[in-house]
Amino acid sequence: MFEGKYVMWGAEHSMFSRKLQAMLNYVGVDFDFCLKSEEKGAEIEARVGTHFIPALQTPEGWFIHDSTPIGLLLNAKYSDRPIIPSSPVQKIASHLLEDWADEWFGRYAICSRWCYPDNVAAIADAFYATRIGKFADEALTEEESLQASEMINMVRDQFGLRACANRGCGADQAEAVKADFQVLMAAAQEHFASHTFLLGDRACLGDFSFVGLFKAHIEPDPEPRGWIEECAPKMLGFMNNNFMASSGSENYLADDALPDSLEPLFVHMRDSYHKFLIVSKKALDAGDKWCEVDLGEGPVAMRSLKYSEISRLHIKREIESLSAGDRALVDKSLGSLGVLDAYLI
Repeated sequence: MFEGKYVMWGAEHSMFSRKLQAMLNYVGVDFDFCLKSEEKGAEIEARVGTHFIPALQTPEGWFIHDSTPIGLLLNAKYSDRPIIPSSPVQKIASHLLEDWADEWFGRYAICSRWCYPDNVAAIADAFYATRIGKFADEALTEEESLQASEMINMVRDQFGLRACANRGCGADQAEAVKADFQVLMAAAQEHFASHTFLLGDRACLGDFSFVGLFKAHIEPDPEPRGWIEECAPKMLGFMNNNFMASSGSENYLADDALPDSLEPLFVHMRDSYHKFLIVSKKALDAGDKWCEVDLGEGPVAMRSLKYSEISRLHIKREIESLSAGDRALVDKSLGSLGVLDAYLI
């Protein structure tokens, strides 16, 4: 592997860009954060083969995307500063936490961003800044601000509200999404009050997904910032600290243990995202583009997602590749919570 500087192409208002930025901060590699502006977009997409962000340009000259496999690559390349535990229970827990946060937290992000007109207006300048290659702290001209206010409505209509409809978190579900977010974040605040990261004093893959949500959405957008200030205001400080954290001699909990305070988070993933995983798989198997998920208040229509099935199968393989002894430990600790079932079907 060559040594040298990485380049991360993304956007400040992107959850997965901020997730990767936090990951690179933590691993301690030399990198530049470059905006995927309108001018640079076509060139980057041609190299990486997708319009999705972020994209990571490695010192070797590779262009890769998708924060999860990038995390796997960084963990393997910089094994002296791991972001995936080596012990079986914590390793599988790390994968579960990341998959849940990656795929389910997007509902909080897009609902709070696009279903509230005042929030849409408030983010216009930041979105337009990325488009023209400026960071959010660089002032726009008066003309640029006018163009920003026109552009953001197009982004809302062509992307934002459609994404909300696909994820079952449109305006008709907004109050339920907010209530679910606030219950979850109150439990998360209790956890992070006692532990720096999800699995103790060292970050794992799931931590960067939490940070990505906060840095891209909860902190800068006025609507979700109001949500968190009502229910768990200390989370803003916890996540800011974790965004800037760097790998040291810290460790995960001893003896492959999991913090007791994680149990409400595991229960949440089991009773929300894992329900979706199961019905989405069934829909994909049947060739259906849509599925229905009952989150406690009746069925909610969502698009069945091929990527979620790819991720589910990846974790299934991780579980099934364990030795018999390690599998017994994972089954005892995580299987008893019901959080393996959706992956093993």
